[in-house]
Amino acid sequence: MSREESIRILRKFFVDIFLISALVLCIYATNSLWEPFERGYFCGDESLMFPYKNDTVTTPMLRLFGLGLPILAFFLCEWVLLRKEVDDRRILSICIPAWLRGFYCPLASFAFGTCFIELTTNVAKNVIGRPRPHFFDLCKPSVDCSLAEWQKRYVQPHDYHCTGDQTDKFTDMHMSFLSGHSAWSAFTMFYLALYLEKRMVWRGTRVLRHSLQFAAVMLSWFTALSRVSDYKHHWSDVLAGYFLGMTFAVLIWTWGTDILEPKRKHHSLPQHELNSIHHQQMAAPA
Repeated sequence: MSREESIRILRKFFVDIFLISALVLCIYATNSLWEPFERGYFCGDESLMFPYKNDTVTTPMLRLFGLGLPILAFFLCEWVLLRKEVDDRRILSICIPAWLRGFYCPLASFAFGTCFIELTTNVAKNVIGRPRPHFFDLCKPSVDCSLAEWQKRYVQPHDYHCTGDQTDKFTDMHMSFLSGHSAWSAFTMFYLALYLEKRMVWRGTRVLRHSLQFAAVMLSWFTALSRVSDYKHHWSDVLAGYFLGMTFAVLIWTWGTDILEPKRKHHSLPQHELNSIHHQQMAAPA
């Protein structure tokens, strides 16, 4: 490998690291430094009267499966496809095997996609400030909705204060739109399904490939549905988050992912040789 090509590859690697680090800082800022908008409520709003429940799919579980399954698939598929490739390259005297370079390509794009989906979700939560379905159960607002003065009236955030004892959840209970669990699970699992369709191509794996794709999609679907049954989000929050995740998965895979194609072991014959063979077959006696 020439020195210029080595420098080009190293430059791309460090640019990727820099951009991903910048996105992580933006995610931290939207999580910790941005004061989210607090929307009020209407007395008697039945959509906010559900009880508080623990998560069926916890955040650590979401991150573990959402990151672990795709990365494991990237590693296994690229190793199987490219382990026998002999075009290993050296970058600054370090040998980089083909399967490792192939593994990096979807990994980098996937990392960008997860940062994009996380940042987009945080911005939506902070700007919209929609109360979660368990808002009344956690907040226990000081306004007495039985009084005539509050009937059919929009209660502004400055009109009440929360009297509940779970103060650590007061900020989070205003972040219903959109569902971060749904967006994250849809992006990671649909990206995995698209990746498997392209890279899991060796003989005899068609049924296995489709089964794994179905399992990945069902994991994301179960996660999204659990957010409604756990009373963490309204159905519209889940629908918006799921659609966002699917859209990002298709866009990142289609236009943002480069893959390393294995070299073909058999090359097609030139057109003039094919024509010559065809004429010989036609001229041969029956």
